[in-house]
Formats: sequence, structure tokens, C-alpha cells
Amino acid sequence: MSARRVYIIDANSKHWTDTVNALSALYNVAYYSDQGAALDAIAFDPPTAVVLDENVLPRGGLPLLREICCVPDLDKLPIICTATSERNSFLADAIGLGVQTTLVKPFRRSALLQALSTEINGKIERSWVRIEPIQRAALRRTTQVFNGIAELIGQGAPLPYESVRDACEPLVEAVSADRYKDMLHGIREHDNYTYVHTLRMSIFLAVFGHAIGVRGNDLLVLAAGGLLHDVGKISVPHRILNKPDRLSDAEMQTMRSHVTNTSMFLRGSPGVPRGALAIAEQHHEKLDGSGYPHGLKGKELNELARMATIVDIFGALTDRRAYKEAMEPERALHIMARLGGLLDQYLVGVFRTVLLDAAKDFP
Repeated sequence: MSARRVYIIDANSKHWTDTVNALSALYNVAYYSDQGAALDAIAFDPPTAVVLDENVLPRGGLPLLREICCVPDLDKLPIICTATSERNSFLADAIGLGVQTTLVKPFRRSALLQALSTEINGKIERSWVRIEPIQRAALRRTTQVFNGIAELIGQGAPLPYESVRDACEPLVEAVSADRYKDMLHGIREHDNYTYVHTLRMSIFLAVFGHAIGVRGNDLLVLAAGGLLHDVGKISVPHRILNKPDRLSDAEMQTMRSHVTNTSMFLRGSPGVPRGALAIAEQHHEKLDGSGYPHGLKGKELNELARMATIVDIFGALTDRRAYKEAMEPERALHIMARLGGLLDQYLVGVFRTVLLDAAKDFP
């Protein structure tokens, strides 16, 4: 997301140049080589996270780290420390001061991105302790399930659907009680875009369904379908998922393959309800047959999938991304109304009535 700032503090120009290049597509990056300038920047304009190297002028990274750790609030700032050797005393001292993540140069771009995401999300998820219990349970359970799916896909193992159902139960309970906005607020700054989009999809589908009279297990299926609809994106490279420019034909084919990947994974997992499968397999189809992957149209489209398509497009327009700000909900709904026969316009109207106020408060 474009508002996230990461400060690179490193006196080695090649190292900070490499690091800036690795992060600039996803974060607003600033770099410093001097202890004083870096501390001023951190104190007066705290970043989302810091990558602090052993090389800082004039006396190295440790004095700066100690100063940061002594300032209230800044001591909770996500910090990743880097050095050229695993046995470097700077890394050992940093761990002693409470730093959780260290990297040894040279490190892969993917390792740095994963470390940053873990640090940022850890701070956000710890803040959920202030949310009421039912919404906190929904956030924690869905996060655990979502992270576990990546491991299952990597292992070629099936999904235990009961874990998804259990994760969605507090979410549905919160939606049914009209107490779900803290969940939307709690994930706004989360660093895993696919998880954020997925959970918003799950919440909004549950709200949508509840408003039109869906209850009980059927409402759970809607929420589960939202949580599972994009799991195939786990296999899509980050450079494609987060590319700010137009995708090439080959990249678009890779991106669209996430639907097939999702379908294969879910169909290989016993117990996944038919409705959740329909949401996952049809949420990119359009009523006029112009969607993908199968070009379904009209009555061929499942009712739940029609709802999911609307929520998915709304999410794509109103989600914040590394390369764009969130679109205002009213404008997004106006664009969706102009799509005419691509979407079920009756359901678009229901969606507007039910969700616009919540979406305005929590884009």
C-alpha cells in the first residue's frame, strides 16, 4: 500500500541501493546513512518499519538501535537488522535488545519481503487484543487458516474444511449481530494484500447474504466461499500480483490461472460445499459470457457466484494497493452500475443499499 513507509538505514551505498530497488514497488522507501538524520526522521515521522544495517555513520547501527529502543512507542517499531556475517556482534546485540528478525547479506529479495511482511503483520495482529472477543476470534482464526493454506498447497495436502468452517463461525456471528466493523478496521494496514482482500470478501459476502435473508449453514458457506475464493493466488508470483503496469499476455494468463489452481485445490479437498466451490470457480465470470475461465453466461451462473462477482469487483476497486489508492465506494458502485449486463444489476442495487455505509467507514 502506497502509504506504508520503510526506512533503510545503511551507510553502504550499494547495499541501500539494492534494498531500495527491492522494496520500492511495494513500499514508500526512504534511506539514511547518518544516525542523527535517521533518528530525527523516525521520531518525527515514524515509518511502518525499519531495515537497519550494521553500517551507520558515525559509530554503527547499535547506538541508533539503543536510542530507538529507549523512546516510548518507537520501541514497538518493527525493525529488521542486517549485517554481512551471521556471527556479527551487531546481530547478537540486536536480538538482545528485542529485535525479532535479522538477515545476513547477501539476502534474497523474497527473504526481505517476507521478513518485512511478518514484522508489520505481527504488530498489527498484536493490536487485535483491543477488539471485542468475537471479532478478535474471527480475525485470528481466519489468519491462521489462510496462512495454513499456503503450507497445505506447498505440501500438496488437502484442506480440512472443518477448519474453515470453524474460522468463519465467529465471523458470521459478528455479522449477524451487526458488529463486524472492527474486523474491517483491524485489517486495513495488514501487509498481506491477498489476505486483506479475501477477508473483506468473506465479511461483505456474509453481510450481503444476511441482508437478503440467508441464515445458518448457508451463511457460513457464503463466508467460507469468500475466504477460499482466491487461494490459488498463493501460487502466483508477487511480481505479477503487485505489478503496477499493464500485465503482458503471458502474465495475464498466469494471473488468470489462479481460478483453475483454486478449483483443483478445493475439489481435491473433501467436504468443501458446492456453494463455496461455485464462488471460487465463477467469481470472474460475467452474465454476458465475457468472463473467465469458462465464459459462462446468464442462467449458467450460480446465484452465490453472482453475488461474489459483485463483491470481488467492488473489492478490486476499493482495496488499497502498492500502486494505487483506494477508490471511493460511491464511485466504485457507480462504475459497477455502468457495467450493465456484465453484472446482475438487481443484486448490485441490493449491494449498494446494504453495504455503502459500512464501506464508506472502512474502505
